[in-house]
Amino acid sequence: MSASKIIAPPYRNYYRQRTANQWRKIPAERGDPSAIRPFLAGNWKMNLIPRAGVALAARIFDLCRDIKDVDMGFAPPFTGLSTLADYIEPDFLRREYGIGRNVFLLAQDTFFESKGAFTGEISADMLAAIGVDRVIVGHSDRRANLGKYFGFSSSVARRLSKNFLTHTFTQLKSREQQLHPQVFAAIEHLLDEQNSDVLAGLATFLETELNERAGESDDAIQRKVQAALANGVQVIFCCGENKEARRAHETFNLLERQIRMGLEGVARHTMSEVIIAYEPIWAIGEGAQPAPLEQIAEVHDFIRNLLMDLYGEQIAARVRILYGGNVKPDNIAAMMQLAGVDGALVGGASLNAADFAKIIRFGLPDAV
Repeated sequence: MSASKIIAPPYRNYYRQRTANQWRKIPAERGDPSAIRPFLAGNWKMNLIPRAGVALAARIFDLCRDIKDVDMGFAPPFTGLSTLADYIEPDFLRREYGIGRNVFLLAQDTFFESKGAFTGEISADMLAAIGVDRVIVGHSDRRANLGKYFGFSSSVARRLSKNFLTHTFTQLKSREQQLHPQVFAAIEHLLDEQNSDVLAGLATFLETELNERAGESDDAIQRKVQAALANGVQVIFCCGENKEARRAHETFNLLERQIRMGLEGVARHTMSEVIIAYEPIWAIGEGAQPAPLEQIAEVHDFIRNLLMDLYGEQIAARVRILYGGNVKPDNIAAMMQLAGVDGALVGGASLNAADFAKIIRFGLPDAV
């Protein structure tokens, strides 16, 4: 990796400048209000009941006493938000741990409507009402990974069985209002005994494809971003490619589409309320490996240059871009040396107090 991509040691407060078409960090004094502070966010996903979440947070704070030069974020499940909100009251944290104003309550998702018949959803104004500071939008779990659990793909595949199509074809023929002749022709073609292999192959293909794609659309994510910002809840906007896109060298095209669509309508003066998290889907989960440092640097530079095209150099320099994907205590310092990385969105390691505290304390001696 070129020297311009990595600096040493990893600065905990810094400015960012662009010279000779490259971004670099310049160290700032600790506590400088105009400096960029890294953001280390723990996404607890579907783990921990409320009391266990408070106990975990308390242990992390105990290991991070007087750490004020980075921002910390905690994203419990919806059931734990109110309980954790009461615990992380700034005056209490200041008295007890010497921190407070740098601790933020995060929600893992929101919905784009404010109210209505949307069973199981939570609106942005509901989150704001209980003290949520920021909401994660477009996480890879919701963009793609949850598709395999929702059952949509298997439901479509079952509709391409011979028995189902035969029954459906009989029903359609009995209706007074006929469908387009091409629909009947297509069904008849698939039901032909000679095309049984085609029918089985099509069902398998669609089930596999929909497992990968039956998640939130770019349009839905854009609407969530707008709803959150309109209700005073800041956004952690996630983007990232799956392994197929990476192998096909489509990473940059995919990221540009996700970012342009997700941030469409977000004004220049509002971008200070947006944090971007790059999380390659293939680097997330048990057994996966984090992206190589060279790739993280390359992608973060691409995202920041895209933000410069959209919002100008001054805004692009200050928008924080996090990395997510198997962030651990032993790799966070190297990641934070990269000129474009401003923190991390941490999954599994955030459920272990000692590990997450070490991530928050990157570049500092371990807590006693």
